[in-house]
Amino acid sequence: MAKQQSFEEKVKKLAKEAGGKTIKFVAAVKTPKGTYRFNQKLVKIRDEKTEDAVLESEYKRMNESA
Repeated sequence: MAKQQSFEEKVKKLAKEAGGKTIKFVAAVKTPKGTYRFNQKLVKIRDEKTEDAVLESEYKRMNESA
């Protein structure tokens, strides 16, 4: 039986359905000892107009958790 759909086609299809883009967000957080720690998170952006607001809220969330 022949393969109907390649992996690349499947990924493209899923990306179109999901919409938006994914950004790897890295934030430097100062620890109580005075050193810096780098936290990273993948953030899904559905609307480019709200991109700044989403990244700011993620930054605040990372600072609170540290």
